[in-house]
Amino acid sequence: MPILVLLVAGVLELGRGYAFAMATSDAARDGARYVAGKTSTTNGPGLTNMCSLVTADLAAITTNVSCPTQVNHAPPFVAGVDYTAPTAGQAVVVVYCGTSVNCTGSVTTLYESEVDVYVYYGFSDLNLLGGGITISGSSRATTSW
Repeated sequence: MPILVLLVAGVLELGRGYAFAMATSDAARDGARYVAGKTSTTNGPGLTNMCSLVTADLAAITTNVSCPTQVNHAPPFVAGVDYTAPTAGQAVVVVYCGTSVNCTGSVTTLYESEVDVYVYYGFSDLNLLGGGITISGSSRATTSW
């Protein structure tokens, strides 16, 4: 009986982890797609607006969102060097804007620049899977500006 309880608890934890992984992946994809698009006044809406969108996407899993951390090189990003690793229940958003500053541009900005958005979430399980695990979701988009 104790083994069955442990097995059921493990399956539930894996399900929770999967739900958080899907939420971080969706938030990263939405953020990359949004920040790569044009607005009526600029080429790219900027990091502040992208952060608001990602925070709204993650509202179901956490209200503790640290964003954005802008990195000046293409992925991969290194925890502790490029961004602060998330604590349990915290999401950290890391962005690479390619050749633009703040993911905005002018008319003369290079067309089809790369934008990468990564969302890292500090998943706290019931220590059935080894304790704190960082779940990440990422997306790359090509700008329309």
